[in-house]
Amino acid sequence: MLYSIYNLILIAVLLLSPLIAKAEGGTEGLDERAALRDQYKSLDRQLTALQREQDFLLFQKVMYTSDSKYLVIKAKEKTGQLMYKNRLLKDLRFTPSEKISSRTFKPGKLVLTKKVEGKRDRNVLIFGDTLIIQWKRDWVPTREKKIPVLSLKRKEMLSVFYALEEGSMVYIVR
Repeated sequence: MLYSIYNLILIAVLLLSPLIAKAEGGTEGLDERAALRDQYKSLDRQLTALQREQDFLLFQKVMYTSDSKYLVIKAKEKTGQLMYKNRLLKDLRFTPSEKISSRTFKPGKLVLTKKVEGKRDRNVLIFGDTLIIQWKRDWVPTREKKIPVLSLKRKEMLSVFYALEEGSMVYIVR
């Protein structure tokens, strides 16, 4: 009987010891957890940024080996660059449609799926269902009304329109 009481006390102490430890040093454990959580979030952001940079560098390497022109769009700065291999051909400044922000576009590459040469030099570059580049803000093909639009000045649009072919690549940097 004495043996069973001793066992019960031992079991109770073992079960209650984590609670006692939390009560004594619980704030230190919470502070350490919060610091580790913040450090994890910071490292995760750095990892994401490095993966995006690596993706962009691989894109540039592929475009360097291919013999075609491509476009790099910096959505946040509303600028772009027409490039051939690693050479800059032209700097561009975009005017986004009112309903889009820099976060609308996911970073990565797009493929030019369609070029439309309209009346009175209303040229349009369509990148699937992701993006339209044109020189007049007020004209968008009817079936593509919900797609975000970037507008260029007429002279810049003409140079980009005739430089890129269907299947050309665009890389969006955030």
